[in-house]
Order: sequence, then C-alpha cells, then structure tokens
Amino acid sequence: MAHDMKDPEFSGILCLRSNVDLKVKSFLDLISNSRLENLILEAITTLKEPSGSDKTDIAMYIEDQYWPPPDFKRLLSAKLKALTASGKLIKVKRKYRIAPSSSFSLGKNSNLLLPDGKRRESSGLEKDDVKPLTKSQVDAELARMRNLTAQEAAAAAAQAVAEAEAAMAEAEEAAREAEAAEADAEAAQAFAEAAILMLKNRNAAKMMI
Repeated sequence: MAHDMKDPEFSGILCLRSNVDLKVKSFLDLISNSRLENLILEAITTLKEPSGSDKTDIAMYIEDQYWPPPDFKRLLSAKLKALTASGKLIKVKRKYRIAPSSSFSLGKNSNLLLPDGKRRESSGLEKDDVKPLTKSQVDAELARMRNLTAQEAAAAAAQAVAEAEAAMAEAEEAAREAEAAEADAEAAQAFAEAAILMLKNRNAAKMMI
C-alpha cells in the first residue's frame, strides 16, 4: 500500500528518519576521530618536510586521503595542541615534527579505502587496529536506520545525539587542557630563558670586577 506524501503521520516519520540520518552520520563521523592522532602522525611522516609540516599541510593530506567530519579542522587544532603538550609532537614556528621519543612507526599492511574506492597501504600505529570509517560503512548504517520504526528511530536518534554531545564535550575539554598546558610550557620556557640571561649577566659582571 502506497503512502500519501501529504499524510501527516507518514510525513512525520519521513522527517524523523531524515533527522536520524543526519544525527547518525554526525555520530559516525565523530567515531572516526578516535584515530585522528594516528592520521596526524601519518601525515607528518608521509609529507617528510625537513622543518616539519604546518596545520594546513596536515589538514590537506588527511582531507585528500580520508573522509573527515565537517568540524574536522577545529578538532585537528585541538589535537595538535594536545599532542604538542604531551610531548609527542614538537612545534617550531607553526610547524610540527614527530618527537624522537614518539612510538609511532609505519605499518606495512594496514590497507584503507580511499574516497574513490581504491585501496592503498597506510602508515599508522601498529597497536591500533581501528580504521577510519569508509563511505560504504556510513551508507550501510544509514540504510539500517531507514528500516527502523518511528519509535526505534526516535530512540536511536536520541542516543546518537547524547553520545555525539558527550564526544564533543570531551574534545572541547581536551582542547582547553591542551591550551593550558601549552601556556604553562611557554611560561616555563620564558622563565628559564630569563634565568639563563640573568646568570650570564652576573658572570659578565664578576669578570669585570
């Protein structure tokens, strides 16, 4: 039996499922951020810039290779600050290099799907088996959601929104902590430089006496 598109009940279900599609896709995009650290390290390693890679180059690499979420660049900025504060990255003149002490190593068989469906060998942390979500995985999840009843769809949407909001809150908190750590590090460096300068001045004064 065909549904009348003007039927209020049927129109409501269509609207609800459309919202579910958007919320679920947003949530799935957020899940893909769990491997953002690996992708940043992969980008820097692959680009092989002698003085390090800036945020724009890193973002372009990831956007060319994978399917980042809409708010990817904001998350990238926060992640770069966090990795710098934790000592995994070294930042010099707005360019990032992998710290010598970092455990990042190239993986040999971690094939990932590119946007055009081709496969390529990708580098990454060997201990991390989580791969970025492919378009086919997202489409499959959305197709499953379309077959839910209105009540099931509403429940799934509510859960997706709650989990997405929690993930965003966690990312924002991490960004705030990274900014605070970076400020502390800069203050400590300035203090150390001032102390060294003062010591040099004292030594110079003693030599003149």
